[in-house]
Amino acid sequence: MDQPEDALALEAQVCFALSAAARAMVALYRPILEPMGLTHPQYLVMLGLWEDTRAGRTTTVTGLASRLYLDPGTLSPLLKRLEHQGLVERRRALEDARVVELHLTDAGTDLRTEALKVPAAVVEAAGLSLEELERVKSASDAVIEAAHGRRDGVARDGDTAGAADGSAAAPVAAIP
Repeated sequence: MDQPEDALALEAQVCFALSAAARAMVALYRPILEPMGLTHPQYLVMLGLWEDTRAGRTTTVTGLASRLYLDPGTLSPLLKRLEHQGLVERRRALEDARVVELHLTDAGTDLRTEALKVPAAVVEAAGLSLEELERVKSASDAVIEAAHGRRDGVARDGDTAGAADGSAAAPVAAIP
């Protein structure tokens, strides 16, 4: 990559490109998710819960926060809204009352059927080919791994490549 004349030019900044792209993608999701009553962050939470439920895994607040690269305190208001919508229940673990488990309600489980339409709608709205979106996701994954000190799923500097309990966690969302 050629060095720009001005290293501080806004258009030369990777952080700016990533930030603008993230806002643009979230804006594409908004009208698609609105009929489902979900915001984009709530959709990411639901993706994680649907994935864990299908895999027979118990989801904890700290484990999901780790997978979403969020602080548990940031996740709590999202969960509270999903709980008020009747999609999620929070319960204390029987083995350890300090651990909060997340469980889908029947309505939360049923919403997955409607959500199956989201990926195709996003591909169509994005105006990019699936191949282009896969390249964007691959490059984004590399940036995330590098920023968190990991490459090829290998943890560095004591970081765990997965859930908060150290177990390997699958990615929350696929393309798009």
